[in-house]
Amino acid sequence: MKILFSPFRLLPVSLCLSTAALFLSTVLAARAATTLHWLTLSDGAWPASVKKVIAAFEAENPDIKVELDLYPFRQLFETIEVRMKAEDSDVDLISVDVPLVASYTVRGYLAPLNEYFTNEEIEKTWVKPSWQAGMYKENFMAAPQNSSSQFFYINRKLFQQANVTPPKALDPGKETNYDQIASIAKDDRWTWEQVVDAAKKLTKDTKGDGKIDVWGFEFDQVSRLYQLQCLGESLGRSLVSPDGLKAEGYLNSDQWIKAAQWYADLFNKWKVSPKNVSPAESPDLFASGKVAMFVGGEWNVPRFQEAGVDFAIAPFPYFKEGRPVTGTGSWHVGVAKGSSHKAEAAKFAKFLTEQEEGSKIWFEAQGQLPATQELLTAIENSEKYRSFPKDAYLLGVYEARNSAVFRPVTPGYLQLEDIFFSTFEDIRNGVDPKQALDGAAERVDRFLAQFK
Repeated sequence: MKILFSPFRLLPVSLCLSTAALFLSTVLAARAATTLHWLTLSDGAWPASVKKVIAAFEAENPDIKVELDLYPFRQLFETIEVRMKAEDSDVDLISVDVPLVASYTVRGYLAPLNEYFTNEEIEKTWVKPSWQAGMYKENFMAAPQNSSSQFFYINRKLFQQANVTPPKALDPGKETNYDQIASIAKDDRWTWEQVVDAAKKLTKDTKGDGKIDVWGFEFDQVSRLYQLQCLGESLGRSLVSPDGLKAEGYLNSDQWIKAAQWYADLFNKWKVSPKNVSPAESPDLFASGKVAMFVGGEWNVPRFQEAGVDFAIAPFPYFKEGRPVTGTGSWHVGVAKGSSHKAEAAKFAKFLTEQEEGSKIWFEAQGQLPATQELLTAIENSEKYRSFPKDAYLLGVYEARNSAVFRPVTPGYLQLEDIFFSTFEDIRNGVDPKQALDGAAERVDRFLAQFK
């Protein structure tokens, strides 16, 4: 047998050839693999959670690799704008804050996903508000990665001290189930009118110095569209027209003027909510025992637990002449229109958002309220979510299926959001609601005119 010389040891020629062939095939396979680039978040546990999904996907699809281009929350939006306007072909997947679906679509950032997701599977996979929010003009543009919900938080100690009876709620130490929570949401949900009545009794000057130091009520996202949208929607009017191109007659409708007057009265007439508090500061007021009632997202649950607040969770309120409405929506994932690997990118998007393995890994790693019917049903039936505060997930499931309303689908969403915030800040500070909303509708329509 011929011997091939090696400085380390002598090997048979046949073994060397087979080893070389294996090495060559490995190199060629690596070169043949498709690499996807995903513009996404670097904040918190997000990257670690995403990487768990990627590892499972790549194990099933060794010919596809997924690499992350990570950016902090604000910088991500700026980066998407820069790279998509430059028609960067090295972007395959984009994390999409769901109200931007229409804007990204109109500007050519996203590719339609209709050929990868059938209408039947779309409607079957996700709760309606989630999949509808990913649509624009009959095209499915982004798949829901998770969702969100809104709760009514009660400081039990402050209610007891003021001798005020709280709403029926999810309480510490109580075992519960989905049917019981659904019953509370359907039959015992407080109205905004009840909130105001209780807030007047709960607002206190405990030191007797003429300054309020315990407030009756506060919003989590003060003056922001995501949370305040529920006010006008509860009274039956959306913020913009169904095509997303008109605010006149919607944002300044009788329903929205009434909702805005109620909002103004919280701060100026009844004085049960604090002025000069930003959205970043408002959760701290509840966490420190300075607010008795607080409406906010489910992400506040661990925050209030860590703060040691004795709290309960009730369904989000509504106007007695209207209907229950809760804000929803979170991150979706889309395929970049300029991607050279759309089929592969869509395959990963399906694994992450739709398929049981990927969506379950994501939910268990990240913990946000899921958007798939399958996972919502799993939460509903699991013993894990029968005690406080994890039973808040059950309330989230109910709201996702019954009261959730997604944000306006309009190519001018960012401008609408900015104008909405500044307008409601003016209203909070005493500007006449009708005057403020008339001006806001006019400003929004001037911007939306370019899309007609």
